[in-house]
Amino acid sequence: MKSKAMATCVLAFALAAVAATPRDQARRILDQSGVKGGLVVHLGCGDGRLTAALAASPAYLVHGLDPDEANVSKARDHIRSLGLYGQVSVERFDGDRLPYNANLVNLLVVEKPGKVTKAEMVRVLRPGGALLVRQGSGWAKSVKPWPKNIDQWTHYLHGPDNNAVANDTVVSAPRGIQWVAEPKWQRSHEELASMSVAVTAAGRLFYIVDEGPLDSLRYPADWKLVARDAFNGVLLWKRNITRWTDHIRHFRAGPVHLVRRLVAAGDRVYVTLGLAEPVTQLDAATGKTIQVYKGTEYAEEIIFDRGVLYLVVGTSEVKRWGPGLSTRGEPKPSTFRFICAIEAETGKWLWKRDFSKGEFLLPLSLAVRDGRVFYKTTGHVGCLDARSGETLWTTAAPSLTRRMAWSAPTVVATDEVLLCADRNPVAKKGQPAPRMDIVEWGVSGWNVPGFQRRGPCTLRAYDVRTGKELWSAPCQENYNAPADVFVVGNLVFFSPSYAAHDLKTGKVVRTLKTRGAPVGMVHHRCHRNKATIRYIFTSRSGVELIDLEKGWVGNNSWIRGTCQHGIMPANGLLYAPPDACACFHLVKVRGFFAATTKEGGTGGMPQPAPNALEKGPAYGKVRLGPPASPEDWPLYRHDPQRSGACPTKLTLPLKSAWSVRLGGRLTQPVVAGGRVFIADRDAQTIYALDARDGKELWHFVASGRMDSPPAFYRGLLLFGAADGRVYCLRASDGQLVWRFRAAPLDRRVVAFGRLESIWPVHGAVLVQGGAVYACAGRNSFLDGGLVLHKLEPLTGRPLARRVVYHLDPKTGKQLAKEGKGAFRTFDMEGVRSDVLVGDGGDSVFLRHYRFDSDLKPVEELKPHLF
Repeated sequence: MKSKAMATCVLAFALAAVAATPRDQARRILDQSGVKGGLVVHLGCGDGRLTAALAASPAYLVHGLDPDEANVSKARDHIRSLGLYGQVSVERFDGDRLPYNANLVNLLVVEKPGKVTKAEMVRVLRPGGALLVRQGSGWAKSVKPWPKNIDQWTHYLHGPDNNAVANDTVVSAPRGIQWVAEPKWQRSHEELASMSVAVTAAGRLFYIVDEGPLDSLRYPADWKLVARDAFNGVLLWKRNITRWTDHIRHFRAGPVHLVRRLVAAGDRVYVTLGLAEPVTQLDAATGKTIQVYKGTEYAEEIIFDRGVLYLVVGTSEVKRWGPGLSTRGEPKPSTFRFICAIEAETGKWLWKRDFSKGEFLLPLSLAVRDGRVFYKTTGHVGCLDARSGETLWTTAAPSLTRRMAWSAPTVVATDEVLLCADRNPVAKKGQPAPRMDIVEWGVSGWNVPGFQRRGPCTLRAYDVRTGKELWSAPCQENYNAPADVFVVGNLVFFSPSYAAHDLKTGKVVRTLKTRGAPVGMVHHRCHRNKATIRYIFTSRSGVELIDLEKGWVGNNSWIRGTCQHGIMPANGLLYAPPDACACFHLVKVRGFFAATTKEGGTGGMPQPAPNALEKGPAYGKVRLGPPASPEDWPLYRHDPQRSGACPTKLTLPLKSAWSVRLGGRLTQPVVAGGRVFIADRDAQTIYALDARDGKELWHFVASGRMDSPPAFYRGLLLFGAADGRVYCLRASDGQLVWRFRAAPLDRRVVAFGRLESIWPVHGAVLVQGGAVYACAGRNSFLDGGLVLHKLEPLTGRPLARRVVYHLDPKTGKQLAKEGKGAFRTFDMEGVRSDVLVGDGGDSVFLRHYRFDSDLKPVEELKPHLF
């Protein structure tokens, strides 16, 4: 009987295991799997030679698992000798539950399954992921099918019809991490957004981002098209963008067309690799150019539907609005503007419709649905035949949108009704058109024509066959963003009320409560909202959910959509690109963040397993030595208070005594007992050096990356790692004394290009009062929150435990009532994980929260925001 969950086939050819080299075996495995990048797991990895070879390019992140500690040691030595440790890593595993989030792994290569069941293997595979199980001298291959309850997001507004609604029933309130990647921040809050657009198809994510230095916006821009795996965030490839919009222009001054220059469709990507560059077709797996469409130079908008590219070609922004705006290195405007249709595979032009003269073709108005192409000009709405380009109908529809540098109409096509929201108020006879609303919240110098924030507009519904107007209703733009229009079934929801209207008649079917208690942020974010068939995701203080049946769900102010683009609900995940806002910065997540509603701790922090403490070879063989000298530097920033000061005397002038090259990104060192201890972050390695000459005395490889230096305590070396554990080594020789899993479960995700626990631990643990303190987790709203531990240094014995969680485990609601202390202008309850600080006595600080020596909460200090 065939399994419904997996489609299985057995490869006909067999590997000649004896004769083939590990590289040959790896190549055949990768070829058979069809996986061209992402996360590869090798279960039963042995000596690690095949494991290392599976990292055939930088697009692969490889993790080996083996039950034999001797095999793990051999594998680590081999991988380190190749300089690959970090990209490839190995650790001991003999359990029955694989240490990964669901839907994370691209390729699972199984030599010996051990106690792991087929169902467990399927759980960790991402949709489309491959499972290869050794069968004799060959491999049996299975592929995880794509679930029917998740959706892709191939265009800026989801699809060619501009209906920004994903057919996804999985995406909900963000409650856990799936992956996070660089950059951690955008380059500026006041200038152009560092990310222009993101789309996803076939399990890959593509976006255009400025990777220029974060140190200063005055450094030149470095625009890239970036591809990552959509389910684990592993970097697949990058392409340079030759010339993009001036990155120092004010982001509220446009341009609006940047978001329409990237489309993904299956295994193809369509993009303009520069402002005046033609549309290029790329291979989605490798980023290699397949073909360039000549004659499409200056293309500003791309739509793909049923094998045909529909393009808007020619400059929309002839003149910038507002004071002090000028072009910096941008190409001169074109003298042409037209819509065209091109067969994507052959490059054959099907038709071209010119808009160089007469009424101006408005940006973002192009939509395609069911054989029809829709557009809007400053004077009318039109419909063309998708195959021939012939006009099917036009109807008068005056527009004021062109006055707004950041604005555009919202055009959404369905099978029967075309919806168009635009700034087109009708003036009374003999009177000028009504003035636009100036501000919702003003800043001096912005309240000028061309910089109004939000204005009244009208949503009109047209019959797609005839162009006859069916109904109209007042609507409203968001802050520096066009109006929201979402169609779900036979209902349409639009801003500002988001009441459910009948699609054909415009009658209100039901009203929804769309806001909770007041929040500190006084205006909406500067981007369009998105939706699924279950929720509308708004963005006033963070990401808010409105249930399409029940109304208001709640705020999630610790996660934010990026300016200009916003968030993206797809693949069962909520994607939040990096932002540049300082609001809620004590709790907000950083980086390009993919959030899930499942896994880690949706119902609160899981209880730790009883085997959290593992004893090493040196356990029970260590005696505590004398305390460090006052002139030593035993902890991160010297002492529990993290003072950064030491009473030692320096002899001037300083002279170089020695130097040693360890490679990688190193942490700050600590110095005690005549030794220097330092960590290579990415290679997951602690080094001990002789303080007199820099000679390496020993090194230790952990199962996770260290982000900060270890702590020296009376002959012990204590540190946390991203695998969610606290380690204790004998400082004299690097032998493991014990390691304690501070994370409640061993569950990994990909964070900044490496595997990490859902609940990582900072390297610099706190040693104070004869105890070691550590914090596991990322955020007090994520995966059940943060968990603090107090441990005995010599034995690793747990002394105290405290969970910091700001959501009700049963309801998911914030524990503090919204608006009543939960939000304090630009701050809120909650905390992001950080290095713990002590007072040298009985208090432990996690940012602005203070605990006593038994980890009982004492008080929340008033934070300083700026």
